[in-house]
Amino acid sequence: MDEVNKQGQSIGRKGAESRRRLMDATRELIAVEPAHKITASAIARAAKLASQTFYLYFKDIDEILLALSQEAGADMQDVHDALGSAWESAPPAEQAGRFIEAFTAYWDRHRAILTVRNYLADSAHPAFLTIRQDTAMPLINAIADRMMAAHPDHDLERKSAFARSVIIYSAIERMAARPATMRHNPSMLSLADIQQAEADILTLLFTPTRASIDEQSLLAAPRKQA
Repeated sequence: MDEVNKQGQSIGRKGAESRRRLMDATRELIAVEPAHKITASAIARAAKLASQTFYLYFKDIDEILLALSQEAGADMQDVHDALGSAWESAPPAEQAGRFIEAFTAYWDRHRAILTVRNYLADSAHPAFLTIRQDTAMPLINAIADRMMAAHPDHDLERKSAFARSVIIYSAIERMAARPATMRHNPSMLSLADIQQAEADILTLLFTPTRASIDEQSLLAAPRKQA
C-alpha cells in the first residue's frame, strides 16, 4: 500500500480503511458488471464514500484494477507450496492433484479480477501484461524444474522444458478461467474430469523417465465425483 495518498498526505488508519473499502467495492462491481462500464463515482457510492474520495487514493480505474491484480498475485502461496513441496513424500498423482486443486481454488477466490487482468493483458495493456507475466513466471519455471528433475540423464534441454511448461500452464489457466464452458454437458465431461486429466498429464511429465512404472499405476489416484 502507498504510504501517502494522491495529495501527498500520510495514509493513516482511517485512510487505509477507505482505500480498502474502495478496493472491496471494485471487486464486487467487476463480478457483476463489465470493468469498462464501472466509474469512479459508482465505486465510491458502492463503498459508501464521497465521490472525490476515490481520487485521494487512485488516479483512475486502471490503477485500482492494477492494485487488485497485484493483491491477487500475492495470494498464491498455497499454489507455490503445492508445486514446491517434496514430491518424494507422496505418489506423483497425489502431488499433481494437490497443485491442480490449489490453482483452481486460487482462481475461484480471485476470478473477477483475474478475468479483468487477463483481458487487459491480452489487449496489450503494458501494466497488466507485466503483472500477469510476473505472476505466471515463477510457476512456469517451477513446472519446468519438475520436468528437468524427471530427466536426470539430461536428455531434456531446459529450453524445451520451459516451452512445454508455458503450454501446460496456459492450458491449466484457461481451464481454471472458464469452468462454465465445461458444464454445458456434465454427463459428457465434468469439471472434475478436466481437473483429473490435468493432474494425469502433470503426473506423466513429472515422473522420472528411468523409473520402470506402469502408466496405469501412475494415474491411479482416486477420481473425484462429477
